[in-house]
Amino acid sequence: MPLTDQPVKGMYIRENDRIFYLVDRKLKTQGRQGGLIIMKMKALDTGQQLEKTVKAGVKIEYIEPETVAVQYLYADDKNGYFMDTNTYETFPINIDIVGDYIQFLKEGDSCLIMRFEGKILNVKISPTVELEVIEASPAVRGNTANSASKKVKVETGYTLNVPLFIENGDILKINTETGEYSGKAN
Repeated sequence: MPLTDQPVKGMYIRENDRIFYLVDRKLKTQGRQGGLIIMKMKALDTGQQLEKTVKAGVKIEYIEPETVAVQYLYADDKNGYFMDTNTYETFPINIDIVGDYIQFLKEGDSCLIMRFEGKILNVKISPTVELEVIEASPAVRGNTANSASKKVKVETGYTLNVPLFIENGDILKINTETGEYSGKAN
């Protein structure tokens, strides 16, 4: 059971037999009293977002999950199905664990999962993905009254707003945290 007094963003913390993912950490100083660490955590069993404040220097138990390379196969209403690339074992991961990132995965994509004591904790998401446009309406001249954008559908079925010059077959870079267009791929 490793302990630390310096929690960092992206760390997995165990507390009362529950595992939390540290989303953000801020340090607040209070003059002579010393500092406080404000941790924003996500409970991996329920998905609940918590905020916890501890005194700086307090020991916190953390875990080091193993990273496993997997390949995305397909998804249904409840699970995404992945295959371990070493053992070729196929297993489901609950949609709640994968989150909105499932909208950016296409069949055959490889990604990393975090596993601890046989339990899947998290799917490591890529900050951007490159997806091909499969449906784009043509740009209408003079359609710039509000914002010069239109909706397109990419190969995974996800729809987003893009500039008017995007056409069918273009490869887009999409920010996976916000789901927004971030540029054309080279």
